[in-house]
Amino acid sequence: MFKTKTKIVGTLSNFRKDKKILKELISEGMDVIRLNFSHMNLDDADVLIKNVKEIRREMNIPLAIMLDTKGPEVRIYGHKEKVKLEKSDIITISSYIKKDLENKISPENLHFYTNLPDLPKLVKIGSRVLLMDGFIEGLVKEIDSEKIHVEILNNGALRPKAHLSIPNLHYDLDFLSEKDIHDITYAVKNDLEYIALSFVQSSDDIFQVKQLIREVDMDANIKLISKIENKFAINNLDEIIRYSDGVMVARGDLGVELPLEEVPIMQKKIIRNCYLSGKPVITATQMLESMIDNRVPTRAEASDVANACYDLTSAVMLSGETAVGNFPALVVRTMERIIRKVEASFDYSAIYHKSRRLMDSRDLTTIISYNAVATATQSQAAAIIVFSTSGYSAQQISKLRPGLPVYTFTPNEKIYNQLALNWGIFPYLIEEEIDFEDMLSHALKICEDENLLKKDDMVVIVAGLPLGAKGRTNMIRVETIGKSSIAGRAVCKGSATGQIVHIRDENDLKTKDLTGKVIVLQTFKQQYTNYLRYINGIVMEGSEFESSLQILGMAYNIPILLDAFANLSSIKEGVLVEINSKKQLVIEI
Repeated sequence: MFKTKTKIVGTLSNFRKDKKILKELISEGMDVIRLNFSHMNLDDADVLIKNVKEIRREMNIPLAIMLDTKGPEVRIYGHKEKVKLEKSDIITISSYIKKDLENKISPENLHFYTNLPDLPKLVKIGSRVLLMDGFIEGLVKEIDSEKIHVEILNNGALRPKAHLSIPNLHYDLDFLSEKDIHDITYAVKNDLEYIALSFVQSSDDIFQVKQLIREVDMDANIKLISKIENKFAINNLDEIIRYSDGVMVARGDLGVELPLEEVPIMQKKIIRNCYLSGKPVITATQMLESMIDNRVPTRAEASDVANACYDLTSAVMLSGETAVGNFPALVVRTMERIIRKVEASFDYSAIYHKSRRLMDSRDLTTIISYNAVATATQSQAAAIIVFSTSGYSAQQISKLRPGLPVYTFTPNEKIYNQLALNWGIFPYLIEEEIDFEDMLSHALKICEDENLLKKDDMVVIVAGLPLGAKGRTNMIRVETIGKSSIAGRAVCKGSATGQIVHIRDENDLKTKDLTGKVIVLQTFKQQYTNYLRYINGIVMEGSEFESSLQILGMAYNIPILLDAFANLSSIKEGVLVEINSKKQLVIEI
């Protein structure tokens, strides 16, 4: 079964690091492995990364690994077990910024610590305090010099290290903590595909991380996904998209920072702006949350996944559902089923025309991409095949959301795995070739062997020539799968295309239209010469007339293939062929 165009990101934890469960999740449709470093230690990460890399080699599949940073997040500490809070309870919160914070236990009941410095100076009486992404809400009732007192407005169980949020407050925390610097360095040294940056507020935060990555490894090719989680990121959305490799709509924290009713609207805006920029966008948080404990999601959750797909998100993400849930493989299968049903209902032509109107077409690769999708649609092609060393041309095609698969062949293993996140792109690793025709033959054989394409399927090829030149996407070509070819010996150099015409005798020369044709000669006589003035090429089984034909070929500047020892009559008259003198083949197009 072919994978969905919308990709699935699954979060893994120390509970989900053995190969058996990993293989199940991947087999059900997971394309990207997310490691949440807010809750993961390095020993567990080492095992998970090792196992994932081994599995993707064993299964011969593209699979990206994404490290999600803790970021400058504000949390509640001081307890190791859940604390039951009831409406009207008064809790006390103190700032504590020493290194032992994560292990510090409060000696007092309903007293907690936070890593946010100078908390009493940042709030005022009546300020809203939201815990656990807003599931528990409170109001500041009293402020002391070292702590604040908060009245709880609803019942709830407060988890250890739960998020603390005070809406519309700019937190005085460094974007890169010691932990984040260590974790980003770890991601680079372990050659991961993506880093998801938590609580990005502007392009300055992204530049900090890029500089750190350069200091660790100047040649690192790790991509940055900026998480949109607060109003500051919303205000700087365009510049964040411009300088990121993709974004994540982190609806948990975003839903705390924004009024609840604004989150769906902002989700659509972020997705639209990002995919129109040709960059992947992930929709995250609570997509199938009830499946942590239940085998069936709510109908609202199913609609949530479907609506993200209708918004044209690149990927949807599972968090606790796969990290700690009771039915990890089932939840991935359920999400895959929803996506597949939605994608079958798309009006891809309408999507293409709408996207085409909205996009800037000054970039040559983008122009080639538009034309490739248009050609594929109009010719009813079965697929688009892209050859790319950087993945850029495939991403430009992906942003048009074509209704047919984009099989992307790259010699770069890192790009191969990174492209697993991109909508509609199905990457394949291929050896680097010097000759384009050799590489194309290899790619088409993979497509046939993998049952991606069948005989007589038409495909649109997109590539940059000469091979290996970055940023040189400059070619569109249409091919038919399973075309026949006949080997021979070239006596006149050059290549030509034309429809086949079989010439048995001089009467055929007189009665058939030869202009621009490739003719198959059974014999040759000197009086044939004048009839052959406007042909494109000659193919012949024998070589007894080689000297005369060589003179004719040089005079008329046409390629000639002799010793084509095959049943030339099997190539029917009117079939379009190419004489390729370099390969010494006549190839059916």
